[in-house]
Amino acid sequence: MKALITGGGGFIGQHLASELLARGDQVVLMDIGFHPGQLGPLEGRVATAVGNLALFTDVLDAVRSHRPDSIFHLGALLSASAEENPIGAYHVNIDGSFHVLEASRMFGVKKVVYTSSIASFGPGVPDPVPNECDQKPTTMYGVSKVFTERLGEYYSRDLGVDFRAVRLPSILGAGRGGGGASAYSTFLIDKPARGQPFECFCEPRTRIPLLYVDDAVRALRLVHDAPRAGLKRCAYNVQGFSPTAQQMLDAVKAKVPRAEVTFKTDPKMQAILDSWPRSLDDSAAREEWGWSPTVDLNGTIDRYLAVARGATGPGAAGGR
Repeated sequence: MKALITGGGGFIGQHLASELLARGDQVVLMDIGFHPGQLGPLEGRVATAVGNLALFTDVLDAVRSHRPDSIFHLGALLSASAEENPIGAYHVNIDGSFHVLEASRMFGVKKVVYTSSIASFGPGVPDPVPNECDQKPTTMYGVSKVFTERLGEYYSRDLGVDFRAVRLPSILGAGRGGGGASAYSTFLIDKPARGQPFECFCEPRTRIPLLYVDDAVRALRLVHDAPRAGLKRCAYNVQGFSPTAQQMLDAVKAKVPRAEVTFKTDPKMQAILDSWPRSLDDSAAREEWGWSPTVDLNGTIDRYLAVARGATGPGAAGGR
């Protein structure tokens, strides 16, 4: 299989590329640009396509040139960045999704797998949130996710593009950057693991669903490979674990007693986090394509510590 990954130069994109290469797939990474050394061990093992999702010509050129069998559509402006630049987020996240789906239709791409988000749900939802639940997000990022889910369903039902989406929690893993309101969850572990102080911008009570990056990649692979006949819908909740920020810190301190973490709330970030679910009901994914997480909070902390201590091999965070 040849796979094109939008946002391929990013955190999840590079982990997914490693997974696909390991099983013998060809991989093309599409992103706005690539700087020297960005791809690390992927260098020379993947093709690249420089392009802006907001420009239809760029997406068409990438799909026409590489003729992928499948597209993993990961590219987007993340939550906090999208709130700072809603017009840019509209063009990248909404126009970009249309461009990917229409290019897929035009050039016969067999499958499009999309990374939707817990941000597609607004406040006031049940805990856990059912797979089928009103999606009334209060952020541009969330709106863009709902738009793409609905547009993907249309393309799947009426235009022959096999569209599948997973609503991912906040993804944890060494190497994740900022740009999203959920980034606190990564830094709560990463900074202490590296012996660095961290001022957490959310309240200790904050609780959102979390998932280690290896499991996120596994979810994308599983939903992609599942036979269409066994799928009853296009979009699926994926749940990992849902501790509060304080519970995360307590678990970190059990392994890193000298961890220096303080809390200082950023009201804008807190408002975004408070609009998201506390946990997701992922029973549909479990039943229809065999999903289950493999890494819990303590396992996630152990993997961060392994990376910080210079461990390599399968036990290191990120699996690369």
